[in-house]
Amino acid sequence: MTGGFGKWHLTPDNVQGAAGPFDNWPQGWGFDQWWGFLSGAAGQYDPIITQDNSILGVPEGKDGHGYYFPDDLTDKAVEWLHGVQAQDPQKPWFMYYSTGCSHAPHHVAKEWADKYEGQFDDGWDTYREKTLERQKVLGIVPADTELTERPDLFPAWDTLSDSQKKLYARQMEVFAGYSENADWNVGRLLDSIEDMGDLDNTLVFYIWGDNGASMEGTITGSFNEMTFLNGVVLDAEHQLRLIDEYGGIEALGGDHTAPHFAAAWAHANNTPFQWGKQMASHLGGDRDPMVIAWPNRITPDSQVRGQFTHCIDITPTVLAAIGLPEPTTVDGIDQEPMDGTSFLPTFADADAPEQHTVQYFEMFGSRAIYQDGWWACTRLDKAPWDFSPETIKRFAPGVYNPDDDVWELYYLPDDFSQAHNVAADHPDRLEELKQLWWREAERNRALPLLGGMSIFFGLLPPMPTTTRFTFKGDVQNVQRGMVPRVAGRSYAIEANLHVPDDGAEGVIVANADFIGGFALWVDGTGILHHTYSFLGVETYRQASEQKIPTGDVTVKMLFETDAPKPGSGGHVSLWANDELIGEGDMPRTVPVTFSSYAGMDVGRDNGLVVDRDYEDKAPYRFTGSVHEVVFDLQPANHEAELALHEHAAMQGVGHGAAG
Repeated sequence: MTGGFGKWHLTPDNVQGAAGPFDNWPQGWGFDQWWGFLSGAAGQYDPIITQDNSILGVPEGKDGHGYYFPDDLTDKAVEWLHGVQAQDPQKPWFMYYSTGCSHAPHHVAKEWADKYEGQFDDGWDTYREKTLERQKVLGIVPADTELTERPDLFPAWDTLSDSQKKLYARQMEVFAGYSENADWNVGRLLDSIEDMGDLDNTLVFYIWGDNGASMEGTITGSFNEMTFLNGVVLDAEHQLRLIDEYGGIEALGGDHTAPHFAAAWAHANNTPFQWGKQMASHLGGDRDPMVIAWPNRITPDSQVRGQFTHCIDITPTVLAAIGLPEPTTVDGIDQEPMDGTSFLPTFADADAPEQHTVQYFEMFGSRAIYQDGWWACTRLDKAPWDFSPETIKRFAPGVYNPDDDVWELYYLPDDFSQAHNVAADHPDRLEELKQLWWREAERNRALPLLGGMSIFFGLLPPMPTTTRFTFKGDVQNVQRGMVPRVAGRSYAIEANLHVPDDGAEGVIVANADFIGGFALWVDGTGILHHTYSFLGVETYRQASEQKIPTGDVTVKMLFETDAPKPGSGGHVSLWANDELIGEGDMPRTVPVTFSSYAGMDVGRDNGLVVDRDYEDKAPYRFTGSVHEVVFDLQPANHEAELALHEHAAMQGVGHGAAG
């Protein structure tokens, strides 16, 4: 019996709905049951939950308490285990449990973050030094491990202003509390397995992360992770002013924020290595800690296993542990041989011979090859988070030559942290490894190099042809990848309503929330409102000058852009039965996307709301009837349409990399 719980991130954004297809949903990959979120990120207070092949939507809190995903995730996993045991105590089970932590947004209750108050006031440079000291004392790293240098990309802590230090220290306190809460929930899960009597015979692989810590918070981090993904740069002083509007710095990590920390904290959390997430070239991006427990078969000891292992080794190890052969066919379909190797011998012998001797790595041109202790690597000359067209054009075909990349070479048995580049001392060995990388990349179908960036070089997917989207009044939880693409263009939102004689109020349609989103809604006096949150940095509001009519009525919000390009401002007009009832301007609009996880609802506003004026009434269901809501996107000229399509595709690459 197999169950999956938590984060999935293997389903494309545009098929995360009721129409499927479901082949890349968890059950399509073989799980008997699934509960969690499909996207690469989720708010911990208002995720869109899917179960099996259905969308449950945004859960609500209980007993007067707000909802928190890590707690619910663990409860659901335990409930499933109890149900399986109740029906058949002898039935073997497999569970995949993946927390949303510690992916941004870093959401955790204040009491968890406050446990770390003051602990990071000395900054990331001191934190790295102290971390390495603890690692050596604990025996996690060799005693002669050296601390790698901080890249010039990240500022020294002692060069920062007081306001910067205040903000950045709190960012790390929030991250630490968020991480500890996830670890606490893992403990709850393991306690429940012990209570069932199954723990002694349960093989547990506990892997902390699926890459190095994320540097996508850029230099400053943000109170809202979507600001930097939209190219909105906020310095520390500006962020602190905005944070004050959303409850103050002590509220960072709460449900009115969506924070990410400064990239230098990510680098520090990858101590003692170089770099971090997206940098497949160095261990800071590739290496994660793993703990294995199996009380009936593994006798704990204090020796850290140093054999090179890779995530593709997990399945061969499980099969070897339970005595099953590698399948050659599945449902009558021939299978490729597994590349991974079992590390089962290390369970009993810390000095067992290393089995996984060759492994390639690559992500957006950052690449490495491991062979028998040697590690050769290179990376593109850019910041990990920089996917701007100006930067990427330097790597276009005919401009970029991968043979010009500067490679580094490390010998890990003598240099655990990759502190000493020995490329100049071993040119022949380096050349052998470079050629091995190309062979392994070809064998694993990872070529052409930078294929994932092909849209930057004119290889675009087909342009969308649909410009009119209709949503009936009971449609909810439309995932972010399926919301009509309104960025950079003129568009109308038109709603066919029935308003009772005594009036109606509530949300007609709402997308995302108050730190990035839009809503069309009617207040308690019958006034029509349009609210547009520019990522929580600015909020634009337009309201009608008169009540909307009763009976059958068509209301409309028309946005006329100043220019058909991402981020352009424009004019808003509000209409009821073809009569102009209100208007106003929006100086700028969101150029890429409002949210990494929040969805769209018709007739209500699930989860965190778009306009806090109706937050106390959430989800603020419309008290009349919403028959349908229609998005009508105005076509631009072909050149403008192509430019908008190209922009959306390019930003999709950057957003995907951040997942």
